[in-house]
Amino acid sequence: MKLLYLHGFRSTPDSPKAVAIADYCKTHDLVAPSIPQLPISPKDSIKICEKIIQEHQIDTICGSSLGGFYAMYLAEKYHLRCAAINPAVTPWNELKQANLQTRYNVEEITKDDAIRFLAELMHYETSELTDLKRYFLLVAMGDEVLNPWQMRAHFKGAEQIVVDEGDHALNDFGGHLEPLMKFLSQT
Repeated sequence: MKLLYLHGFRSTPDSPKAVAIADYCKTHDLVAPSIPQLPISPKDSIKICEKIIQEHQIDTICGSSLGGFYAMYLAEKYHLRCAAINPAVTPWNELKQANLQTRYNVEEITKDDAIRFLAELMHYETSELTDLKRYFLLVAMGDEVLNPWQMRAHFKGAEQIVVDEGDHALNDFGGHLEPLMKFLSQT
């Protein structure tokens, strides 16, 4: 398994999920995952990911939140096995919400850049997932940022772990790491 892990908006490769996945790979003698720092620009993020996919022969992808949105797009384009953790399905809608603009310091982004970034996001929409046996969803029904019902509908027919409570950060991620990694490791 050659894994690419994508963090969420305003997160880092040092996030708890990224570290947990890297540690899992290390302790299970798997190839270390590629975990890039993604820029704010969706177009630039996708370019970085596509370069990594090609240079490292990536065959599996996992993403959280906005990283899950990118993971779906890249999984469809490159026919990768994909796990998504509380993924954004229509991030251009959520990023317009005032409470999320405050949460993610969106005011630091110029208005022109924000308009361009939202348009870039729409370009990478994956309106339908194909070959659902390649997909896995880990969703927290208490997600306060994104709509868990939208996620479940988008992944209907794919393997899903539904956490009845939990929040967007999915603080109990470690308790679900084993099935997620086993799914990704299947060939």
